[in-house]
Amino acid sequence: MGDCKRYEGFTRERLERLKQGLTKIGLNPPEGDSGLIESMGVKVSVSYVASEQALEICIVEKPDFIPAALVWSQVEAALKT
Repeated sequence: MGDCKRYEGFTRERLERLKQGLTKIGLNPPEGDSGLIESMGVKVSVSYVASEQALEICIVEKPDFIPAALVWSQVEAALKT
């Protein structure tokens, strides 16, 4: 896959807080441990591996006028919850 980042030491509790935070801002996180999050033409895949306590996030699709750095800054902001 294209532009991906992996976050280590990511607990189940932190994942649940992230999902709650995304819901509060109007995004629909996946029900399980993996899936797509879509907003304004941007598609991001998320995959949580509980046994490794790792979260991998990949930019799957985005409009050309939206820089990847902007997407990652939004991801990083959401991860701080």
